[in-house]
Amino acid sequence: MEHENKHKIVPPQEKGRKTSAEAHRDCLSREGAVEVYQEARRRLLDINRWDEYAGAASATFRLTDLLGNEIDRSPEIGDLIRINLPGPGSVSGEGYDWVEIETYIETIDSGRDTDLFAFRVRPAPMPGSGDEVPAHFYTEDATSTFLIQRAGNKVTAAEKGRNEVPNTDADSIRDKIRNTVVGASASIGLAFPQWKSLMEGLLEP
Repeated sequence: MEHENKHKIVPPQEKGRKTSAEAHRDCLSREGAVEVYQEARRRLLDINRWDEYAGAASATFRLTDLLGNEIDRSPEIGDLIRINLPGPGSVSGEGYDWVEIETYIETIDSGRDTDLFAFRVRPAPMPGSGDEVPAHFYTEDATSTFLIQRAGNKVTAAEKGRNEVPNTDADSIRDKIRNTVVGASASIGLAFPQWKSLMEGLLEP
């Protein structure tokens, strides 16, 4: 049974495209599944190593504070993730795309024998820029929700994208073109291998 709290953190789909990338691991015992879940949760929070877990050709991710300074700790609400995609970067983001961590949930349901940890990010302006338009190829309506869930002996890692609309409100013409191309490419599924590889990497032994 799908965990009901999952729907409280994944926004409803209202515009643009929605995407989903998942990986699963079946364990021999509940105890083994708990260990896999806890390790996957730890890896998910280790944002600065996401590219290592995702493997070759991955974008790179760095956790930063509100001022854009790199930090090495578990993420907190209000922190930012600086994303370096392969190919041309965002002008407004000084070569990077930026998202903000806006919420998270963690639940333990002993009755259903399930655990769930998830957090959600949303496109954001580059810190210190004074801009209102996100430095990202999607508009601020888009979200990505990252989830680790255990149900009995099965552990799932997932990325859920919602309301993905290319950001054509950027100030520079270059960003308008770049965001249209990158956003459209992601919407037709070219971002799927990135997230699929990361989800699989979170669950690897």
